[in-house]
Amino acid sequence: MSVARRESTEAPPTPTGPHPTEPPVRYLFIVARNRPDLLEQVKERLRGDARIEVIADRRYGERRRSAVPRELDRRGPDRRRPTKARDDLSVYPTLVAQKHVESYAELQQKVVASARESQELREENSRLRAELSSLNDRLEALLSADAAFKADTIAHLTQAEEAAVALIARFRALTCAPPSEEPHDRSG
Repeated sequence: MSVARRESTEAPPTPTGPHPTEPPVRYLFIVARNRPDLLEQVKERLRGDARIEVIADRRYGERRRSAVPRELDRRGPDRRRPTKARDDLSVYPTLVAQKHVESYAELQQKVVASARESQELREENSRLRAELSSLNDRLEALLSADAAFKADTIAHLTQAEEAAVALIARFRALTCAPPSEEPHDRSG
């Protein structure tokens, strides 16, 4: 109901209709805005009933007001129901109204839309699983290639280290060796 401020007291409704496929019956308990004391009392009393929503009235007279007279309304007479004394919050401080509940056809349309969305999500989930599997295979191939590359690199480094050690040993042998002297005879 767009004319009242929403002040829900409890959790969402549970199905309470005579048959599980019928929509639940919901009520709005509207309290006059000049009676906040009554609003609190009603909220306290109806706290456990999820079928009833207690709200404060927020209407402030006619919404279509103008200081300048307008031309005749093309829509015809006022389409709203005439206010009865029992519906007038200035006479009685409370009003109970049945809240619009979705019809079976509306609920059926939502079920169909939800089923379609669910199917789309399943298809996307399957696509993402396939993509994830492909990425896992690719990662395993890259890890395997990385391990082979590391082993190859270690083998090349080992060969290079051995060659460097051999070159250093040869260099030392050539630079540190005493010059070849011919034996002299000092006795003579």
